[in-house]
Amino acid sequence: MAQSDNALFENLVNIHSDAVTRVCYMNLSDRADAEDAWQNVFMKLWKSQKMWDKPESELHKWLVTVALNECRDIKRRLFHRSHFNIDELNVEYTEDFDKEVITAVKDLPEKYSSVIYLYYFEGYDIREISSILSANENTVKSRLKRGKEMLKGVLRNE
Repeated sequence: MAQSDNALFENLVNIHSDAVTRVCYMNLSDRADAEDAWQNVFMKLWKSQKMWDKPESELHKWLVTVALNECRDIKRRLFHRSHFNIDELNVEYTEDFDKEVITAVKDLPEKYSSVIYLYYFEGYDIREISSILSANENTVKSRLKRGKEMLKGVLRNE
């Protein structure tokens, strides 16, 4: 392994770390699990050096997809074991999103929270979300609509 490979990988981690961190924290309710998912995502990037030369947007989409899959795998494993969940994460959000909104999105069923997160927080369009989640575009549209309706109901009650 060349020194330039290490520098290139470190640069990719620095560029994409925040986005992967946000995906992991939004999808998992335990800080340690989110950190495990983050580490697994970048280990997969290290092993997939062919992705290093891809365009920035393609690599970003690949990392988000891998992060979502890692979170799903961790949730599946956690379902089968007894563990303590942390109710409140002390995650600092650098964006201007209201913490109540973020909490409400996290509390939605996963199929709705993932679509809302990718659309509003990461800025993906319907076609890109469809690709990331391997779902039909119409399915993504209906999940986005239903998720927004659920959010309206929750946020009105608060």
